[in-house]
This record gives sequence, structure tokens and C-alpha cells, in this order.
Amino acid sequence: MNPYIVGVVVVYLAVTIIIGVWATKRTKNTSDFFVAGRSLGMFVVAMAVFTSIQSGFGVLGGTGLTFDSGFGGFVAGIGFAAPLGFVLAWFLVAKRMWRLANLGEIYTLGDVVERRYASRGVRGWIGFAVALGVIGYLGVQVQATGVIMAAIFPIGTTWGAIIGLGILGLYAVGGGIIAAVYTDLFQGIIMVGVSIIVVIIAVNAGGGVLNITETLQGADPALASPFGTVPALTIACYLFLFSIGAAGQPQLLTKFLMIGDTKELKWGALTAGLAYLLTMLLVAGVGLSALALSTQGNFPELDTPDQALTRFFVEFTPPILAGLGFAGILAAIMSTGDAFLNLGAAALIRDIPRSLNVPVRNELLWSRIIIVALLVLSLLFSLYLDTLVALLGVFGWGTFAAAIFPTVVLGLVWPRATSQGAIVSIITSIVLNFVLEIGARYGFTPLPEGVVNGAFTLAVAIIVFIGTSLVTQQEREASPEVKRVFEG
Repeated sequence: MNPYIVGVVVVYLAVTIIIGVWATKRTKNTSDFFVAGRSLGMFVVAMAVFTSIQSGFGVLGGTGLTFDSGFGGFVAGIGFAAPLGFVLAWFLVAKRMWRLANLGEIYTLGDVVERRYASRGVRGWIGFAVALGVIGYLGVQVQATGVIMAAIFPIGTTWGAIIGLGILGLYAVGGGIIAAVYTDLFQGIIMVGVSIIVVIIAVNAGGGVLNITETLQGADPALASPFGTVPALTIACYLFLFSIGAAGQPQLLTKFLMIGDTKELKWGALTAGLAYLLTMLLVAGVGLSALALSTQGNFPELDTPDQALTRFFVEFTPPILAGLGFAGILAAIMSTGDAFLNLGAAALIRDIPRSLNVPVRNELLWSRIIIVALLVLSLLFSLYLDTLVALLGVFGWGTFAAAIFPTVVLGLVWPRATSQGAIVSIITSIVLNFVLEIGARYGFTPLPEGVVNGAFTLAVAIIVFIGTSLVTQQEREASPEVKRVFEG
């Protein structure tokens, strides 16, 4: 209960609530709630993409995995891969998504795929996949919120999660995506600024880069190696899953529907990728420094590696900076949480009902109600899956990547893709990912050691999508409007 830390965090939370109140006043209709009225510029979109991808899973869980397994535990396998996904998404489908949005009321991925494939079935299945992934990924944010709130206030992680989600709900329910993107802008600036300062402090606390390296090599040479103690096959899987998979994350793709003009797309990938890499310096610097200090007996004992970042802030940084650090972590958590709440509401209120030809009256009201329900479900999901934050994040990320990358990204660059290929690949990805992830909790591990379930599922989904599309060519050609989408 350091007063400086508490004060900084309280000010941060108050600003997010103020932004939420302002956004609520601007949110008048469904278009405002889901795509911010299609009025955003490059910098706002780029920062919103960066902050929604760099979540509590990345910052808190990534530092924990680095502390647990050395450099390759997270940074080498994931930290440098995700920006590649930004580039893929920006240059492959950003302009195509924007063109589709000009064809009518295109607010969600379900709207996109229904127009692309002329199929309500694809819309329904993509909505179902998004809803499942949202609940899983929100569980990551719940766990991370509980850890952070418990480190700041004298409360348990469960109550910390409940309080944090309550604050998130205050602005997400009313302001929708407008609240999300502008809190993301505020939160992203905090994250980048804190990362640059804290990495310098972390390196100094560990005695410098050479001392940290020598300490880790003395304890276990693998800890200072490019892959850490993680098998090379696992690193390869991470590189595949978090580069290709980043381009299939819905919180990234839907941002392209919010751009006011295609001219605003320029420099977006560079801005988002650079901001992401700067925050990865925090993950690497604190994780490795804390590991070296722990090896020397100069770091507090931890109940779980996920506490490494918070304990470093408390023990090794000035109180004001520690408060900013905690605010930065909460920013990473909440920026992703509000994006997923919006995605989940879109899937459950717009995409799935429309695929069943069941119109929902007053989508704006029901979307706000569903957001409350998603907050409760994600809390229950998180409490049931008691595991490392980063590992739960891999589960959510894999669900999105395997279901969405083939159908949306490949579907928008490959005119021969069919609705049958999309549906079969989505079903395959959902079933396979859940069987492998849930089965792993009960000793069912059919894949070779080192293979990441999400990466395997993504590869299978891509193969199934391409194969099924080749043998089920469309009976009718796409409309002239959709054909123009493929023109680069």
C-alpha cells in the first residue's frame, strides 16, 4: 500500500473512466459502438492495434516465462514474431478490409466473411469461433488483473480481478470501441514510456548486460542462449504461431474497418511494430535481470513466475515509477480486455443471430448487456483454468489464429477460396484446438514433445482450408463489388 504507487494507479484508472464517459456520450448507434463511425486516423489505429495485441499475456506472462526459462522463453519465440504479423496484416488485407467496409454496413468479421463468401454459414461459424476465443483470452486478462491489483492493494487475486473487471466494464459497456481505441491511445503511450525507462533500471539492477549474461551462464548456459531452456522446436512453433497468427487476430483485423481513409494506412505497421518491440525490451530486461538477481539470491521468492514483474517494480524501482509501471501493466491488460469485449458482443449479438436469420432489435442495448455477461463468464473461465498467464494466452491466441487466418486473411487474398473451405477449416480449428488444449490438462498429449498445440492447429487449418477450397469451387461467381476487393 505504498501511497505513491496507489496514487499513480488511481489517477490512471480515473483517466480511463473519464475517457469512457466521454466515449459513451459519442456512442449513438451500432456503427459508433463497433467501428467508431469509421473516422479514425493512422496513429490512433496503430496504437490501438499495438495495445490490443500487447496484453497482460505479453507483458506480465512474457516476463514470467523469461524469468522461468531465459531469453528464448518468450522474447525470441514470440516478441519478435508478432510485429511480422502486423506487417502481414497491413500489407495483405488492410486495404481489402477497408474496401469491403465501403460496400455497406460492415462492422464485424462476420459482416466481412458473409459479404466475401456470400454465406451466412461462414458468418455464423466465424462468430462462434470469435465468441469462444474471446472467453478464453479474456480469462488471461482476468488472471493478470488479479495479480496486479493484489500487488498494489491488500486484497487477494480474486477480488483484484473482480475490481479490475468492474472498472473495465464502466467504460467498455457505455463507450464501446470508441472508448477502447482512445483509452488504447492513452494506455499505449504509458506502456512505451514506462518500457524505455524501466529497461534501463532493470539492466542496472542486474549489474549490466555482461554481468547478467555471466550470471546466467554460470547457473545454466542454456539460460543465456538464444532459445533459453525452451526446445528449438517449440521456438519454431512460437515463431509460426505468433507471426502468421498475429495477422489472424480479430482485435487487429477489425481496426482496418475503422480507418477513415486508406491514406491513413501508411506507416501503421511500422508504428505498431516499433511500439510493440519497445515493450518487449521491458519483458526481456526485467525477466532476465530478475532471473540473474534470483540466481544470486538477491530477488524475493515468488509463488509463481507471473509475479516477477510486479515484485521487480516494488523492490527495484522508485515509487512513482513503480506506480507508472503498474499503470502500464494495467494498460496492457485493459486495452486488450475492452477490445475483446467489443468483439464478443459483436459475435453474439450481430454475427451469430444474423447467420440464423434472427434479427436482434436494438443491437446497441443488447451489446452492452452481453459485455456484462462476458465479464462474468471470463472470470469463471479464469478461475477454472488455473495456469500461467502466458500459457492461457497461447490457448486464446491459437484459437483465434487457426479459425480466422485462413478464412479472413487467405480468403481476402485468394479469390478461389470457397465458403465450404472456410466452414470446414473453422470447425476443424475449433475442435482440434479444444481437444489438444483441454486434453493436455488430463495427460492427453498426442503431439511430439515441443510442438505447440496452437501452431499445429493453425497449420492443419490452413491445409484443410486450401484443400477443401480446391475441391469445392464456387457454383457462382462473386459479385463485381467483391471482385474489386481483390485488386491489390
